[in-house]
Amino acid sequence: MRGDQAAFAAFHDATAAAVHGTVLRVLRDPAQSEEVVQEVFLEAWRAAARFDPGRGSARGWLVTMAHRRAVDRVRASQAGSVREERYGVREEAPYDSVSEEVEVLLEHEEVQRALGVLSPVQRHAVC
Repeated sequence: MRGDQAAFAAFHDATAAAVHGTVLRVLRDPAQSEEVVQEVFLEAWRAAARFDPGRGSARGWLVTMAHRRAVDRVRASQAGSVREERYGVREEAPYDSVSEEVEVLLEHEEVQRALGVLSPVQRHAVC
């Protein structure tokens, strides 16, 4: 498998279901599971030269790698949640800044129009 794309493709086909099942059992989130499975196969491709068949099967090596990656993802997610709870750090909700700027300009124009209809005494009292 060391650098042989055809061998890696066959290896992927033979092990993908086991890797995905392992990751999905830990994460329980299909989208995150797919992401972790991709990371695992990428790591397997990069680390293929370090695989030692004397220590176990390639499938076992890959499934172990998948389990560790999935557990790492859960721990990272939990650590982020704890940080948010402890320090109140939350991501800002995305908003449309252009829309907000337009609203401010419209309000400004409306105030200017309203001030324009006031008498000088009324305008002086407001400002």
